[in-house]
Amino acid sequence: MKKTIIATLLAVATISVQGQVKYRLEGNIGQNYTGTMYIRNQSGTNNEIVDSVEVVNGNITAHNGSCAKPFLGHLGTKNFSLQMAPLFIDNGVIRIDMQNGAPAIGTPLNNDWTSLYRELVKAVSDYRSKRISEADAKAAMDKSITPMLKAHSNDPLGYFIVTQFNDAISARRGLEYIAMLSSDLQRNDMVKRIKADLEKRATTEPGAKFVDFAVEYNGKTTRLSDYVGRGQYVLADFWASWCGPCRQEIPNIKAAYSKYKDRGLQVIGIAAWDEPQATLKAIAEEQIEYPQIINSQKIATDIYGISGIPEIILFAPDGTIVARGLRGQAIGKMLAEIFDKNE
Repeated sequence: MKKTIIATLLAVATISVQGQVKYRLEGNIGQNYTGTMYIRNQSGTNNEIVDSVEVVNGNITAHNGSCAKPFLGHLGTKNFSLQMAPLFIDNGVIRIDMQNGAPAIGTPLNNDWTSLYRELVKAVSDYRSKRISEADAKAAMDKSITPMLKAHSNDPLGYFIVTQFNDAISARRGLEYIAMLSSDLQRNDMVKRIKADLEKRATTEPGAKFVDFAVEYNGKTTRLSDYVGRGQYVLADFWASWCGPCRQEIPNIKAAYSKYKDRGLQVIGIAAWDEPQATLKAIAEEQIEYPQIINSQKIATDIYGISGIPEIILFAPDGTIVARGLRGQAIGKMLAEIFDKNE
């Protein structure tokens, strides 16, 4: 009986400690806004509102709050018209300083995230300014992410790192990041979904052979292998009519098709998550001439582990995946390296 009472008291004491996360939120959001902003809990999938603060001319009216345990938070207006960078609700004074580019500082989780954020921004900036190569940028990012993830393997920062940067280096490295998390976080529904996508992406990364699929539409079956692995480079655009960024990439893809179609390049569109009539309407509006695989819905994206579009993949003549995630000028640059190198 004594052991039971002692165990019960210890359990109650533990709950009491966990329920004593007290925080104070203050600072400036970097925009001239007056009104109420809401703190949402992003650690799960429901994104629930858990607290609110008042803002006057961009300055947060200092607000004290409490919660059961630290969590990944988001500060924004109710309709998401104004959103701040992620912050961590943690013990202590949390100061948002967007005027100076600091997402949030003042508590252990926020200080570590801001430190990591600045290191990642530097690596990306060095790559964009051509001071370092893409490979060196990824190595620098990995060097920053790995120790931070190990230090936060069982808290909201570790969860955030995995959910946001799981594919920054490669799908295989993303799976290794997930393996660094505690068993509890690995059982999180979002983490499990990301892991499933990464496992599919890992088999379809650059260097791997293409994975075929078949789509039926209007009584006809079309396969990826109708185009890929037949002796030509193939640029495949996974897109949808309703996707703004997808529509923005179409002029770049059309330009590539026009320039290289007579020199060994095939271009195909793969309409995903879209109604066929909407796809056909968009094809007419954009005056797309290259062939399309219509009505793929989730078939193609599931196979290639695609969770967001557009996703533009380049296949070599033998069907090997050359590159994924091509966007904007990177499309023309990649194709120029292939087709113009001998001129």
